[in-house]
Amino acid sequence: MEYAEVLIDQVTDALDRPFHYHIPPELQGKVKPGCLVKVPFGARRCQGYVLRLLREPDIQEAKEIMALAAPEPLLQKEQLALISWLAHRYYCRRIEAVHALLPAGYRRGKTGGPRRKRLVRAVPGAAEADLSRAPAQQRLLRVLLERGPLPPAEALKAAGAPGSALKALQKKGLLSLEELLPEAESLPPEEPPVLQEEQQAAYKEIRAALAESAPRKFLLHGITGSGKTEVYLRLIRDCLEQGKGAILLVPEIALTPQMIEHFQRRFPGKVALLHSALSPGEKVEAWNRIREGRAPVVLGPRSAVFAPLEKLGLIILDEEHENSYKQEEAPRYHAREVAWWRTRYHRGVLVLGSATPSLESYYEGLQGRSAILTMSSRVTPGDLPPVEIVDMRRELKEGHRLIFSRRLLEAMEQVLGRGEQVLLFLNRRGFASFVLCRECGYVARCPRCAVSLTLHLEGEGMICHYCSYRAEVPRTCPGCGGVQIRYFGAGTERVEKEVRKLFPGEPLVRMDSDTTTRRGSHQQLYRRFRAGEARILIGTQMIAKGFNFPGVTLVGVITADTALNLPDFRAGERTFQLLTQVSGRAGRGPREGRVIIQTYHPRHYSILAAAEHDYLAFSQQELQRRRELSYPPFTDLIRFLFIGEEEEPLWAEAEEFARLLESYREYGEILGPAPAPLFKLKNYFRIQIILKGERLAALAPSLRRAVLAFRSRKPPLRCRLSVDFNPQMVL
Repeated sequence: MEYAEVLIDQVTDALDRPFHYHIPPELQGKVKPGCLVKVPFGARRCQGYVLRLLREPDIQEAKEIMALAAPEPLLQKEQLALISWLAHRYYCRRIEAVHALLPAGYRRGKTGGPRRKRLVRAVPGAAEADLSRAPAQQRLLRVLLERGPLPPAEALKAAGAPGSALKALQKKGLLSLEELLPEAESLPPEEPPVLQEEQQAAYKEIRAALAESAPRKFLLHGITGSGKTEVYLRLIRDCLEQGKGAILLVPEIALTPQMIEHFQRRFPGKVALLHSALSPGEKVEAWNRIREGRAPVVLGPRSAVFAPLEKLGLIILDEEHENSYKQEEAPRYHAREVAWWRTRYHRGVLVLGSATPSLESYYEGLQGRSAILTMSSRVTPGDLPPVEIVDMRRELKEGHRLIFSRRLLEAMEQVLGRGEQVLLFLNRRGFASFVLCRECGYVARCPRCAVSLTLHLEGEGMICHYCSYRAEVPRTCPGCGGVQIRYFGAGTERVEKEVRKLFPGEPLVRMDSDTTTRRGSHQQLYRRFRAGEARILIGTQMIAKGFNFPGVTLVGVITADTALNLPDFRAGERTFQLLTQVSGRAGRGPREGRVIIQTYHPRHYSILAAAEHDYLAFSQQELQRRRELSYPPFTDLIRFLFIGEEEEPLWAEAEEFARLLESYREYGEILGPAPAPLFKLKNYFRIQIILKGERLAALAPSLRRAVLAFRSRKPPLRCRLSVDFNPQMVL
């Protein structure tokens, strides 16, 4: 008799262990590790995943598996091992790890073949047809003759014709309907440029590692514009020639049309995109193409690290320092660590690329655990742009109260007068940061969160950027009844309004999470600006990296202090990274660029180092500071976050858990319990405890058992407890 160890597809601590089931005769040989099955569980019928096969169960009367939910295993051997590692490393439930690995469509057993894209085409000789008595059909045919094959909906929209016109032309034999597989959609191939000396040296060293059968890790430290992407493309080509696949991870915001086109032109028909904008069906299609080997090149944000390539030779993390590589919900994995796990499993190569590497990756290189390769010169015509720091305190003292300094206004006038482009960066959307009464000091706050409301124009009122609570702007103060209501701080909306007032008629584009909500809007705005239809681009951090605009000769940072003032030990590092990245957008074309940074902290070491493009100076000072304070990369952090509706019971639970942690004091320092920086969020109170010490990953099995025991104790826990290993944000 055969038995199976099955993980029930229910997210609960009580079911975070496998259950044993008998495999009936008709399913023997069909049920394999990784299969999705239907099983009885109590009075219910549940879905579950087979983890392994057994000869003997751990119970006397095991129930039978009822059916296979999908004909083939959804999880391969590597994925089954990865699930176990994720659960222990990141203190998550095994089923949460499964959900991270598989698209939702797969988990529902929908693993059908790829859908085909339909195109309508004018047949040869259609141009001679007389359609003078059918103007809608005539317009539709003209569109197809001029533009070539198009999706039916797109052709009808372009022609302003009804669906009946398409059917009529089909009946007349003037149109044909074709179906294309997704991989058939490709752009014309492009010829790779000649590598410069530093590019060639980095490429040769990593290529040599690809030829070996041993896991290797490289930190490719290349300044903005140094040509890292071309090195990636060459390495992926070599990987394909060896019969292996490659994954390129990018921050979500860096998944630009420009990068997608690069890869589709270089590897036509072989690229699969995995990202959050895909529908469930599209994700299943991409997953199938990858599993079947039809798409050996995978491009996407952090979740693409789980792409099911069976022969994986190379993983690249572009902009590896980005926070977006850390998942904020269970499983709270870091794509960099998962990528290294997979690289070791496949004995491949991991490349971490950045102009401003995370201190964790850089320190790892200094310790000899990875190889640091440096590219310090640009492949574009100009050098790194000069950076000027403007002290906004002096501007105020001298009576200049606009959000643009006099130097920035003067530079904008000069650049726009020459017909060049300007990029204005501000890492805050909305019109004003907060609404304040100048008579009593009242600040409009979200009733659900411990944050001020942000003012938005265009009829939106005040909005909480954490829970989306909305309120109208008060005409009189709710606190004192006064009328001195004022708006403080500046967001992208206000910058746009001021630019339109100062430069009337100048075409501009604004890119933030308010203007890019519609599908495809990000690409449309990007193409408008790159084509020169707008000469001013205003945006948040989504414009700070991944873009190459040859026409931009001026970058203005409206305020460099937004990230600097966050209650986070990484605030200085994030400020340096963001300023360096956005500065790199200037002067990438034939004309020289310049950068103007406005700040109220002109002597801060992060801002001074960014102005000099000096990563070494910044890293030395920041590493010394981290060493003195015992922060990463010299220690690990484990954050225990308690979330509940009632404050008093929440403190009691947190203090009880803190007593339990006392037995771990020999491994490090225990900080808390203390209110989280965002103490109230979406009507829930939040209290945190942080365990800080060296090599805390080794404590995972013991701590995980302690957490599970605490969650399951009686009486039931009056809050939610989440655990985050090495969090990137502690807000």
